[in-house]
Amino acid sequence: MQYIILLIGAVILYFAVSKYLSRKPENFNDIFRKVLAIVLGISAFVILVKGNIAVAGVLGTAAVLSWQGSLWAFLQAKAEGSQVPGTAKNTMSREQALEILELNGKPNDTEIKASHHRLMKKIHPDQGGSEYFATQLNQAKDLLMKK
Repeated sequence: MQYIILLIGAVILYFAVSKYLSRKPENFNDIFRKVLAIVLGISAFVILVKGNIAVAGVLGTAAVLSWQGSLWAFLQAKAEGSQVPGTAKNTMSREQALEILELNGKPNDTEIKASHHRLMKKIHPDQGGSEYFATQLNQAKDLLMKK
């Protein structure tokens, strides 16, 4: 049984790596998230069959959260050493907002909106990006638009 699981894992890893190499690096988060969800789901099923319902439930929940992206956002925020998205309001300085939006000086509203739109296309959660970074972009735009 364990050899079958290892074989399935190797096949999934092979397809994930081949898809990664054929795609843009920006889409790696989405691919990794889904592969992780599949591996967790298969693990949950195998453990459920063996009779450990509690552990299977935890792994199944982790698989669903990974597929949706919220587990990935949580782990990414932890890895960066920052707070988990949505747990507290972070205050952002004007310099930080300019850096996040890749602007300098005193940009006008049109430049702010254009930069926000350009960056949001890259890191929007629907495109495999992070909710945390999308929130940071929105906060930076709001701060700079207030002046």
